[in-house]
Amino acid sequence: MLSIVKTKHLIEESLGAVSVKNLFSDHDYKQISVAILKVQGVNRMHVNTKSDEFHFVLNGDGSYTVDNDIDRVSEGDLVHIPKNMPFSNSGQMTLLVFTSPSYDPDAIEYLE
Repeated sequence: MLSIVKTKHLIEESLGAVSVKNLFSDHDYKQISVAILKVQGVNRMHVNTKSDEFHFVLNGDGSYTVDNDIDRVSEGDLVHIPKNMPFSNSGQMTLLVFTSPSYDPDAIEYLE
């Protein structure tokens, strides 16, 4: 069956420098979740111990830091973050984020 998510009706959750709109989550699908993530500043170093993450930059630009290496990203870039890889991101950007298996907030560990 076809599903259409009207994102304008979804609640945006503010988490400091990041705000999130969950489009599909664990209660919808076990294998994948999809969210719109707005980064407005620095999202501190953290690791997802359960899921791979894929971040597609819808607009804006920013950077990702892994092991003290900084990579710049901008509109149209896709970033793959394997599970258990500590990273931080920063900038002014809107991301379409896919996690597989589905996102679990208990699997996020902040490292700073």
